[in-house]
Amino acid sequence: MAIVATTQQSRFHKETLETIAEDVDLKTLNLTVGDNELLVDANLRLFAGVHYGLVGANGVGKSTLLKAIGQGLVVGFPTNLRALYVDQLEVAEECSSVLEVVMNADKEVLTWRRQAQLLQDALQAEEPEKAVEAVKAVKMAEARAEVNSARLINDLRSGSRGNDARQRLLDLEARCEAIEAAAKRPPTAREITAAPAAAQELLDTLLENLSIADADAAEGRVRKILRGLGFSTRQIDGSVALLSGGWRVRAALAQALFVEPDLLLLDEPTNALDLPTILWLQSYLKSLEDTTIVVVSHDRAFLDAVANEIIVFRHKRLAYHAGNFSEYEQNAEEKQLHMARLQEGIDRKKAHIEKSIQNNEALAKKTGDDKKLQMVASRKKKLEDRMGMEKNSKGHRFSINKDMAGYHLKSRVDVELDAPDVAAAWKLPEPGQLRSRGPLLQLEAVSFTYPEPKEAALAATTAGNAARPPPARKKPVLSNITLCIEQGSRIALVGANGQGKSTLVKLMMGELAPGGGSVQLHPQAKIGFFAQDNVERLVIGKGASSALAHMKELHPDVKEQELRGHLGSFGIKGALATQPMRALSGGQAVRVGLAAVAFTSPHLLVLDEPTSHLDMLSIGSLMACLQAYSGAIVLVSHDQHFIAGVASRVYLVEKASLRLLEGGVKDYVKEIRKKLRSSQ
Repeated sequence: MAIVATTQQSRFHKETLETIAEDVDLKTLNLTVGDNELLVDANLRLFAGVHYGLVGANGVGKSTLLKAIGQGLVVGFPTNLRALYVDQLEVAEECSSVLEVVMNADKEVLTWRRQAQLLQDALQAEEPEKAVEAVKAVKMAEARAEVNSARLINDLRSGSRGNDARQRLLDLEARCEAIEAAAKRPPTAREITAAPAAAQELLDTLLENLSIADADAAEGRVRKILRGLGFSTRQIDGSVALLSGGWRVRAALAQALFVEPDLLLLDEPTNALDLPTILWLQSYLKSLEDTTIVVVSHDRAFLDAVANEIIVFRHKRLAYHAGNFSEYEQNAEEKQLHMARLQEGIDRKKAHIEKSIQNNEALAKKTGDDKKLQMVASRKKKLEDRMGMEKNSKGHRFSINKDMAGYHLKSRVDVELDAPDVAAAWKLPEPGQLRSRGPLLQLEAVSFTYPEPKEAALAATTAGNAARPPPARKKPVLSNITLCIEQGSRIALVGANGQGKSTLVKLMMGELAPGGGSVQLHPQAKIGFFAQDNVERLVIGKGASSALAHMKELHPDVKEQELRGHLGSFGIKGALATQPMRALSGGQAVRVGLAAVAFTSPHLLVLDEPTSHLDMLSIGSLMACLQAYSGAIVLVSHDQHFIAGVASRVYLVEKASLRLLEGGVKDYVKEIRKKLRSSQ
């Protein structure tokens, strides 16, 4: 579906001669997807070096706005400002190493390198004809790049600006055709004589560009970024084809961090990242003081650490608030309380005046006093005209001339009460009473080691390997794990990816058998499990089916009305319950998954990364219903705010062991930050 973004006027200022960074102030931005208006006469302003958090409900258009900016679809946006949307970067070079893929993300530097190598090879050949070919190839590539850029701008312009863009495109196309035609002709003697000097001049310019870009230090920077994102040396030098989906997300993020554009647009960068990597990313983004950043995230702790200004996308407008997300929430709440008190005062004053007017009117009619009736009419007019804000935004006495520019029907403005978005209430069914006491789940001295791959076992038995020593025994993923989950427990499991959290959850669920120790489940207890890949399995695996059909498949003997009511308690109501699940958003699919897990009223809920696709309001709904739930909870998450709001005990899974963190998730954050400081 086409995205259209336009502005009626724009203003931008060059910051310094040393950088391309600019302030952006687009006064009336309109953003449309198909027939759906997402922004109407909105003000998009971005100051150089400021880090913004863009917040808003799911589906409001945050990602679409970032894409429109990153893809150059916003008319009036500075053309020399490099804006990069992280989802634009695709790790498609399957045969290349991760290091090469990230280094090649800077297309401009990559082009300079290739052109410089072409010119160097031609000059070293000591054949003037080679130099002629190289010079023509470089000039032709530059001309084609200019045409492609002009063509994109031409497609976005209309009216007089469109005519100018069209004329520029025609001029560049004619120039490009002339260069291509010259490249096809045999070189003249004059061109052959001048070629070495021309090639050297071009080469000097390219080498100067590479020097300014600090291209020689690129590999060191890339390795540092990749190590911060959790890549091992083996992965960095290994093929991209070996990376899983989550690691590919990290590689794409590494590309964005390496390019360091003037404007970096990050859409949910913490998805698929563990807490150590999230904290490293926070630190890295904060260090980019000269880069303007706009980040969409539903991780409150991450936004608090990264953003120093919040953009609220709501009601087809963009509102700006200084400070991080927590400060924005506090200020917004205080403002609404203040405005509500002002409105109450105005209402009391208005009621008193109205009562006085009614009494005087009744008395005037009774006595036939025409003057009093005129006075009553005058007071009625003043009541309609002058009731409203008595003080301006600065707390000074309200002045018509100073505070109300232009023509207005009233002499005062009304109090603006902007009711905040309220999280929809979700409801978990309460678990039934167990007939016998005791822990719901008990793990005693549990150990687990994944078996060797079949290929390795087969290779070890071949005759060619008979003389070799046996392969080293694999280290256990988990060793001597003891954990008691009682009724009403609130437990969170934290730790870096790959440390064994998901393995521990699978052992709890009986999907894996322990190599040592025992896992005992209460004989009457029921467990509900929300898996990390739940959304993908619903949207992709059952995309043609609806949420209601999915529930019927799971519970064929239950009446449809009961299933609809249960889905409704998670916000999946009406037509939404019968839509194909491929049409649902990620957050809606999470709700369907949670509804399916909760339907049997489990005594223990095991939730593996349930917040990945939820916006802040939905995370608030989930937190509230989990806090009200009387059953036990085991939670795997990297969201600090969510863990702190739900869990009373936090365990760290690390180095095959399980350790209770007395200070909760805050202790884990302190440990990570200490390690990050020591590694710098």
